[in-house]
Amino acid sequence: MYAEVLPPDEKAVVAGRRRLLAAAHDAGSVPARGRRRPQIGRGWRLAAPVGLTAALTAGVIVAAQGGDPGEGGGPGPITLRPVAAPQDLAHNAALVAANEPAGKAGPTRWAYLKTVFVPTQEGGGPPLFGAPKKTRTQEMWRRTDDRQFALTEGGRLRVVNGSKSLPTGVNRMDYPYLLSLPTRPDGLLAQVYKTVDAEYARSFANWKKPIPANASNRTREKYELMRKSKPIPPTAEERNARAFELITLYMRDAVLPPKIQAALYGAAAKIPGIRYEAKATDVAGRAGVTLYRVDNGYLRREIIINPRSYGYMGFRVVAIKDHREAGVPPVKQGQTIGWGALLEATFVSGPGQRS
Repeated sequence: MYAEVLPPDEKAVVAGRRRLLAAAHDAGSVPARGRRRPQIGRGWRLAAPVGLTAALTAGVIVAAQGGDPGEGGGPGPITLRPVAAPQDLAHNAALVAANEPAGKAGPTRWAYLKTVFVPTQEGGGPPLFGAPKKTRTQEMWRRTDDRQFALTEGGRLRVVNGSKSLPTGVNRMDYPYLLSLPTRPDGLLAQVYKTVDAEYARSFANWKKPIPANASNRTREKYELMRKSKPIPPTAEERNARAFELITLYMRDAVLPPKIQAALYGAAAKIPGIRYEAKATDVAGRAGVTLYRVDNGYLRREIIINPRSYGYMGFRVVAIKDHREAGVPPVKQGQTIGWGALLEATFVSGPGQRS
């Protein structure tokens, strides 16, 4: 495959990052209550599984490598719980992750991801009900320092130079940030809620900003329009919904170390309203299990997980009842808002490589 390496053109950087990091691109400040549908990261960006390889089936206790030394000095078995609740899944994932090789995610390592997604209304497609009529498959590569990204366009590999400096804003989803996430669920969840609160604080600070003295008429109109929608502190439900949303977004765009992936499951399991379902099917038709939450009484957000490896398989967001609110398209009961699956994911030595 021919690789065309582009210079660090600002337009190319912006365009490439928007395509490859749509979740981060859309993770803006929290507007006033009642004006924001929980977002889905454009409904198709995914992250890699953690490569957990224990042989287990949800609901069945099995032996996996790890624990005390067995015969011959090798790893002994670990006991996994039957999975009937989010906490059981998180517990088992943590045990398996603790006995998996950490792998190397150095600053110049590349992550390869192959995903399939369904075009939906919020991504510019028609409203989706039931099985999708068409899907789209995408391959992308992302360097772990976010200095370069790559994707295939017209059969050619297109490499885009990224920013030379890391983001410093509230909604950081850059690779170095994801790799720095705490590996203990309590610490990770505390950091997630801190981000949720910082989003509101930033939104309120922006609302309070004075109109620049040299602002154009159009800019003044934007400020005046913003003044009409004073940000309201999120309710407990909105805060919990956003926390789960952020966790799902963190898992969509990067190959993550096993312990961070397990900590994300563990953090999710601690959020009020999280449920477990033993049967699920991803958009690629593969069987899995689900951690899900119903946000604001109408939007079911799912993380689909491999019941044997605990790897991240994908996500789905579906409306469970009709809903209308100002500023976003109305949704009908049964309408799928976003649906995507991860097909392949691994660390590779360079763009264009798949193993």
